Amino acid sequence: MTTYLIVGATALGQLVARQLAGNAETTVRVLHTPTETLPADLAAQVTEFSGDLATEETYEAPLQDAPIIFSALSGMDVDLAFEALFDAQYHQRLQLTRFVMLSTAGVDQEVTGDLVYPGIDNVKEYLNQQRYAAKLVDEAEFPYTILRPVTLTAEAGTKPQIIKEGEPVPAGNVSRETVAQVAVDLLQNGGYDYQSLAICQ
Repeated sequence: MTTYLIVGATALGQLVARQLAGNAETTVRVLHTPTETLPADLAAQVTEFSGDLATEETYEAPLQDAPIIFSALSGMDVDLAFEALFDAQYHQRLQLTRFVMLSTAGVDQEVTGDLVYPGIDNVKEYLNQQRYAAKLVDEAEFPYTILRPVTLTAEAGTKPQIIKEGEPVPAGNVSRETVAQVAVDLLQNGGYDYQSLAICQ
């Protein structure tokens, strides 16, 4: 039995949780803030946890058994959540097997054109927080992959265009379904260890 932990009940986090929960050989946990809710059908398929994501204690129960983790967190203060998560991991002496992080294109100043960051007022601070969060993942020293999609949309999924770190990324849109497909494949099958991947369509 493989255990997965989805951090964040965002639209993308819910897509990933649904795909993982469809496998009878898996246990899926979803950790989110008290203000977020899951649809009833999804809540029936997963184990839910909620709490202040910037507090170490919030992660103690969800991290039991060292699950494979997907961070679906978006917006500001992801770095604060990661500090708390990795403090909990360190203090519990957990050796995590894989961590897949949702970040954003633009953190490496790799985007050609103007990328839109919906809901973000201070783009410079947002990107700095994303960079610091990625640094925390890197320093944790277990296999990880960072996903840097361009602007997310609700359109139907298509075949992803994956661009490795250091290469230019065209500004544009990519569907959440497409990114979810990439994330689930990495969570289930591994690959792209210690890499940061841009995702376009």
